[in-house]
Amino acid sequence: MARPDPAMPELGSDADDDEALRYAIALSLQDQGQAAPVAEAPQTTTSAREDSRRPGASLGLLSLDRKKMDEERLARLAKKRRRSPCGGEEEEEGDGDDDVVEVPPPRKKQAPPPFTPSKAIRPDATVPYPNGVVKRTWVRGYPRTGDDIKIEEVLQKDKLLLAMLSSFQWDEEWMMSKLDMTKTKLVLATFAADDRQKEAMRANVPLSIKFCFPKMHGPGSMHSKLQLLKYPDYLRVVVPTGNLVPYDWGETGVMENMVFLIDLPRLDKTADRKPTMFTLELERFLRAMGIEDSMVDSLSNYDFSRTSNLGLVHSRPGGHTDESRKQVGL
Repeated sequence: MARPDPAMPELGSDADDDEALRYAIALSLQDQGQAAPVAEAPQTTTSAREDSRRPGASLGLLSLDRKKMDEERLARLAKKRRRSPCGGEEEEEGDGDDDVVEVPPPRKKQAPPPFTPSKAIRPDATVPYPNGVVKRTWVRGYPRTGDDIKIEEVLQKDKLLLAMLSSFQWDEEWMMSKLDMTKTKLVLATFAADDRQKEAMRANVPLSIKFCFPKMHGPGSMHSKLQLLKYPDYLRVVVPTGNLVPYDWGETGVMENMVFLIDLPRLDKTADRKPTMFTLELERFLRAMGIEDSMVDSLSNYDFSRTSNLGLVHSRPGGHTDESRKQVGL
């Protein structure tokens, strides 16, 4: 440690703690100045706020020997307790000096206790909508009421692994802003007028996006708005009345739609699967759209038991007779 500056007064044995701290800081700063001399640099004007943001700013206190300072402080405190207020006579230790405040050493941070799941947590606690729910789309400018939902809350992009989205109208840039394409694979069911348009659409997207072009069986357009959203622990089936455009999801404040969604937990064993009418009609509709068999077959990994009281009414282009007529929107 460097010698104190001659111009700096010596610390007396009867100095109080504040004086001791100021003295130690001054010595520390003096040590830094003597240990690392640098050439004088041109003077610049720097605000105090900018200076405080510099790396290493206000780190001089870290070089103080806290243990040694604490020992010296306790020694001075013991001397002051033995000195009477008038000087000369001694007092018993612990008497007087009521204005001296003991500063306890800093407490060590204790590690938090290990996490123990609560027994009160239900098995489906991680599944937001296990029984299905109908909500209104959120509308900008109106207060949230608890029965509305935003497109971000439907998609949950932070944990979305795969999404099958279908729509009559699309705003591609807006839709992509609601997804994390580093995590999510996309299957888009949409309309294309001919093979040339299909190829142009496929060539204009990254490999993580695939298209499905439902057959029209003559003149027509693709109006389905079904969504299948796969997460690590469950499958979300969404039937909205809005297209994938911002005004259908309330972002312009002039349009309101409705959304049905249900979350289906992943099964531990595929053999435990119990298909319902909802399951069968969903699979029938997806195959008619032209969704790949592997994706349709993967629905068997999820528990559809809570759809036993639900029906899925769907339609598809073309003429339908006999048994087919009973399965399409009747």
